[in-house]
Amino acid sequence: MEQMDVKQIQAEWNKRKWWEKVVIGVVAIIFGIVAFAWPDMTLYTITILFGAFAMVIGLTAILAGIMGKDLGNARTVFILQGVLGMIIGLIVMTWPGLSLLFVAYLIGFWAIMFGVFEIVAAAAAPKDAIPSAMNKGLLVVSGIISLIFGMIIVLFPGEGVLAILWIIAAFAIVLGIVNVVIGFQERKTPKAV
Repeated sequence: MEQMDVKQIQAEWNKRKWWEKVVIGVVAIIFGIVAFAWPDMTLYTITILFGAFAMVIGLTAILAGIMGKDLGNARTVFILQGVLGMIIGLIVMTWPGLSLLFVAYLIGFWAIMFGVFEIVAAAAAPKDAIPSAMNKGLLVVSGIISLIFGMIIVLFPGEGVLAILWIIAAFAIVLGIVNVVIGFQERKTPKAV
């Protein structure tokens, strides 16, 4: 009887960590909508918004790595992803007057880094850390979308502020939706204990 209670408590605890992905998703969706709503934003505003976006996602990844005791080797990946995201966000927010080209490269490299870490986290996480194959697949899809977005920005950084802004906004909304879906799937799906 005692073993069953421990398993039920563990399953309930694992079920509660769904919010990590939902927070990332909601922040990404809000960022994307704001970027689409005000396409005439200045470089300064775009830079500050991206810096804040990278820092919030970085902080969330660090928290996921610290609190995700069941993530195994993926904990280190999440923490590293978070630290790098926080550093990039801090650089962007500290020097918002950087040229658009530099900011575009920074955003592109951040997206590539984020994509690689999402894919590595999906591969490195123990089977019971991600509750379903669908969620693991969505994590890989999120990583691939990030990689493609980052490569486009790095390869074509000078194509115009509006085009870059719309790509960033679309990327953020898609990334947000994928993360919200993963979060709510984790909330619904009990993890094997």
